[in-house]
Amino acid sequence: MKKCPECGNPSYDGAPVCGNCGYKFPKPKSIAPKIEDIFLQEPEIKEENDEQDTVSIIKENKLIIGIILAITLIVICGIVLSSSLNTNSTDGSNSVLENPDEIIKYDDGKFTFKYPKSWKKIDGSDPEHPGAVFFQNKDKVIIEYYNISTSAKSLIDITQQRISYAQAHGDYVELVETITLDGRNSSNILLENANGDYTRYVSMFSDGKLYVFKISGDAENSLTSQDIENTIKTADIA
Repeated sequence: MKKCPECGNPSYDGAPVCGNCGYKFPKPKSIAPKIEDIFLQEPEIKEENDEQDTVSIIKENKLIIGIILAITLIVICGIVLSSSLNTNSTDGSNSVLENPDEIIKYDDGKFTFKYPKSWKKIDGSDPEHPGAVFFQNKDKVIIEYYNISTSAKSLIDITQQRISYAQAHGDYVELVETITLDGRNSSNILLENANGDYTRYVSMFSDGKLYVFKISGDAENSLTSQDIENTIKTADIA
């Protein structure tokens, strides 16, 4: 409450005039709030070390970075390997089988393979396998093919029998390995015969039937020439 300076009549604080005598109360002076000049304030400086922050980020994310680097290396290796495979497939090494006019298909009903037209089909003799067929390539290597029924239960048994037979006849076993032909495991055995020549057996086994390439020559390398390898790779059991 405030009192009128003229008549002393009490009035409420916000009254513009005295209700008794009509005196006009002066308007109260407004006090401006204190304004701080933000442009004069010292900015808060946060010291940062860019190099240290970079090292910290690397340390904190080293697992993620490691994974990214590993994936990158795998992708690069895949590209290089793919390029290498493409190069190998187009360098002419498989040209024997790429030109249909230069190959012949052999088919005995259950088993087929393709061989170069340059191979000569020759008369051969194999008393143990009377139905065998014989070919000779330009290196004078003899490629014999035959198939027989067998009581063996697995390719492992067949391989062991072949090794035992060879050793009993004085042959030296140079190589025994499993390879994949027509999507199935096959046996590849290389022997040095007692007379100094070499014989290679590539065998496939299916449903009690054994399909064999018997390759004979006087030099070890000639038994693994590209034309022979290409022919073996076309072997297919129906």
